[in-house]
Amino acid sequence: MNSRRKILIADDDRGVREILKHVLSDNYSVHDVSCGEDAVKELTSGEYEILFLDLSMPGMDGLDVLHAVKQNNIEIDAVIISASNDLEKAVQAMKLGAYDYIAKPIDVEKIKLIARNISDKLNLKNEVSELRKKVSDGFRFSSVISVSPEMKKIFSLLNRVIDTDITILITGESGTGKGLLADAVHYNSNRSLFPFRSLDCSTIPRDLIESELFGHEKGAFTGAHSRKIGKFELADKGTLFLDEVGNLSFDVQAKLLKVLQEKRFERLGGNEVIEVNTRIISASNKNLKTLVSEGKFREDLYYRLNVFPVEIPPLRQRKEDIPVLINYFLTRFNSEYERGTVFTEKAVNFFCRYEWPGNVRELENAVRRIVLISVGKEITEKDVESIFDHISQDQIDIPLKIKKTNYQTLDEVEKQAILDSLKINSFNMSKTSSVLGISRKTLHNKLKAYGISVEKKFSEE
Repeated sequence: MNSRRKILIADDDRGVREILKHVLSDNYSVHDVSCGEDAVKELTSGEYEILFLDLSMPGMDGLDVLHAVKQNNIEIDAVIISASNDLEKAVQAMKLGAYDYIAKPIDVEKIKLIARNISDKLNLKNEVSELRKKVSDGFRFSSVISVSPEMKKIFSLLNRVIDTDITILITGESGTGKGLLADAVHYNSNRSLFPFRSLDCSTIPRDLIESELFGHEKGAFTGAHSRKIGKFELADKGTLFLDEVGNLSFDVQAKLLKVLQEKRFERLGGNEVIEVNTRIISASNKNLKTLVSEGKFREDLYYRLNVFPVEIPPLRQRKEDIPVLINYFLTRFNSEYERGTVFTEKAVNFFCRYEWPGNVRELENAVRRIVLISVGKEITEKDVESIFDHISQDQIDIPLKIKKTNYQTLDEVEKQAILDSLKINSFNMSKTSSVLGISRKTLHNKLKAYGISVEKKFSEE
């Protein structure tokens, strides 16, 4: 770490304070107080990042201190020190936002581990904050999380053309964040006050894609019961993002090229000429130049779209982004699922050794699954390994299940999280529902919805 993190110890037992200071002083800047009132006074300075707090102190006890911390919006990771008969209070403290608790007599190794884990979490959090500031100040792309030199170069190049009408073609593997980058270009450009519309050309049936792009008049074809405004028209003065543009049919490609050249078109079944000023950003995980050579994509359209090419490197080529992305997703899912999980350094390193064929999307879904099924707050390397079938022998520490499966939807992620949790908890329904933070009834409903059969031989109590 670049600087020594500041720790405050609040305990009326001088012996405990001395033990903690002796254990922590080598790596941290440590200060101690003997009562709750002094603890609150010190914490209001905002200098401390970690608090070791005794629950049972005369006057203002540990719970009172935590209440004061919450009321004054003081950001601090509090570790509760409690006697064995203070378990009920310890539970209350955790509900008030305490990071963890330890029981007396003091376990020195656990103290070191907790302090190190909190420090690791804060380091990752600071990296994201610094990144956001740097990116926002330098390249205006604060919504794209990256610290890699390759991505910074892309941001710098885009910054030069962001306020022009130049067409941009973003290429890269699935899950690298092409749509997110297109979104960032629009909302940081001089078109940001106008609409941003997107169309995934791989998901719309070919006989409907033309209507989606250009709209249609009532009666234009069977099923056209009313006028439909197309994406081009909806994105007038703004930006239209065409994802997986390589999937367009030749006839739609021809019409798209004409609109790009003339900036006007007619709705299907209509004769009204509609003029538009729409910027086009397109993306593809296929090599469009190869498609051109194979006769599957119009060469003239390719050059029209590829005026400013951007290639996003896969995650395996920018592994320095993995710890930052993990922290970003962890913060998001902890908030979404009301958890307080944190990855150990070894757990993060485990993820960094994986190739991530599904890129950022796959990493996002993996973190979501782990947060969903986590039992404790601390996610270790073993915890990460436990959700996978086994480790591939071809690559060191590569989770085979993730390698084989790239979960694309939230339903698929949730289904796999339920299966993983059932397995970890020996198919005990009560434990599984508790870990997932849902009722047994909800768990049964989800099992039915996802077609998951739990045999009667497994425990239900």
